[in-house]
Amino acid sequence: MILSKLNNEQKIAVKQEGNVLLTACPGSGKTRVIIHKLAYELNSLDEKDKKRIAAVTFTVRASEEIFRRLNAIGITSNKIWSGTLHAFCLEWIIRPYSCYLPELKNGYSIADESFCSDLINALKDKYELRQIDPVNLRFQRDGSFVEPKSLQKKLLTEYHEILRNKKLIDFELLLYYSYVILTKYPKIPKTLSNLFKLICVDEFQDTQDLLYAIICLIIRAGKGNTSLFLVGDTDQAIYASLGGIAKNIAEIESEIDNMAISPLTLAGNYRSSQRIIDFYTHFQTQPIVIKALGRNAETIGLITLNNTIHHSKIVDEIARLIKISLDKGIPEDEICILVPQWWLITSVSKKLRALLPDVNFDASGLAPMSRNRENIWYKLSRLFLTEPNPKIYSSRYRWATELINNFRDLTNTEFTEKYRQERNVLRLINSIKSDETEGLDYLIDCFERFLEAVEIDYKKYPQLVENRKLFFDNIENRLNDADFKIPSDIRSFKSFYREMTGVIINTCVGVKGEEFETVIAYGLLFGYIPHWNEVFSGNAVDASKKLMYVICSRAKNNLHLISETGRTTRRGDELATTPELASKIFDYDDI
Repeated sequence: MILSKLNNEQKIAVKQEGNVLLTACPGSGKTRVIIHKLAYELNSLDEKDKKRIAAVTFTVRASEEIFRRLNAIGITSNKIWSGTLHAFCLEWIIRPYSCYLPELKNGYSIADESFCSDLINALKDKYELRQIDPVNLRFQRDGSFVEPKSLQKKLLTEYHEILRNKKLIDFELLLYYSYVILTKYPKIPKTLSNLFKLICVDEFQDTQDLLYAIICLIIRAGKGNTSLFLVGDTDQAIYASLGGIAKNIAEIESEIDNMAISPLTLAGNYRSSQRIIDFYTHFQTQPIVIKALGRNAETIGLITLNNTIHHSKIVDEIARLIKISLDKGIPEDEICILVPQWWLITSVSKKLRALLPDVNFDASGLAPMSRNRENIWYKLSRLFLTEPNPKIYSSRYRWATELINNFRDLTNTEFTEKYRQERNVLRLINSIKSDETEGLDYLIDCFERFLEAVEIDYKKYPQLVENRKLFFDNIENRLNDADFKIPSDIRSFKSFYREMTGVIINTCVGVKGEEFETVIAYGLLFGYIPHWNEVFSGNAVDASKKLMYVICSRAKNNLHLISETGRTTRRGDELATTPELASKIFDYDDI
């Protein structure tokens, strides 16, 4: 039953025993395979078995999608854990074993991403660096900085001193400390290997070296007791500048004491028409033949390139393309606008809303809430800002579980007896109503009522106080930032958590793994794609191909590419079309 809806390639991948590296082209059913692999392995576990299965994802959205699909096929087992790579380290290594490290044994909080970003920017000013100068926050396995430049190293030394004084750890320290714990105390990876039967890693090609090391230490300690299931596509490795490494089988096998890894491939595409596929194969770096297998395989959609429009007219052109799709009956949430840089989302969405007042837009990536999803106040806000809905009940139930456990960990005490069960916590949250109309005031009011009901005085616990300050400071900073102009009312706050209901506006990084009937991408210019950082690092061609590959492979049938004119460098030199796109010879459609 579990395998009945899979093709032969997918069935082989799900049933393959031992360690696996699965190369999955766009639209090949990668997530479907992961879901069925989890279900298949779960089916082999005895009810009394304490073993678990982990699905480690690159993004929170991907993790939520895994849970959503598992629920859809009737699986809600607590034996399956899914979350990001950082969440895995936090939940299974840092929280239970932080007492082993002097740096953490007296308490710690996870630093908010916005706080870290603001701190780095302030230190750039102090050290007379330009705001555009990159600073690499990652660590080598020996604890040294990956960053090679001496001035940036001085900045990082002060940055970490400030974090240490505030008892904060950022995401890079989270990884490094996890690695240190596993290497210093071999019994810990052995314990984890006894706990996990399978560790599935999605988007392995975007995994940092330290994360390979952490996962492989657990696999190695198990001596075959825990299997590794890696899924990804090296042609979609677009996080090289952020430390992503697409290691080959030999490199990974050496990390796990040369235990064998079976190489498998998913080459069939159920997403895009063959015409779309044939177009984006120009940007491939791997010799994989991709064949369209979906119902739309022979569909002749639209593929356009506009390299003459001036950037001042770009929003008008995007609005025109949106209307063309809508007039064909394409739903709003099947249309995606890809912007070249995330900070452009605000201005584009605002202008499009003005031009198309009857069209809904979803630019939820601009939510003012803390970007640190591990912050306990973020987790509480998520429950208060989502409306009770059967579709997301299982998600809210899981969030309530996290909330109960996190409060217990941070306070070493329990909620009042009535609210130690998830259902009662959800009933409490659903019952709390505030008359406040401003988002910040609404959350403060709801938090106070909740804490009073569960009988927790947060002011007694320094970590709760610090996390609360980080959470609300981040919201205020975002609301006061003139570059974003984010609305502050409670209706807008709640809208940031709703399910996708309009035309999506995001970056190609933000929609990786997703698919749309129509994709409209602009800013396809050298300096944007690839970014100047990639150009200066000498990685321009490879980075450009992979970004274009990801952009084009999101489309099912219609692809509109725009490399506008009139954009210039600071010196006034006009940006040219991304060379990899410019070199593509194709009979584009006119519309």
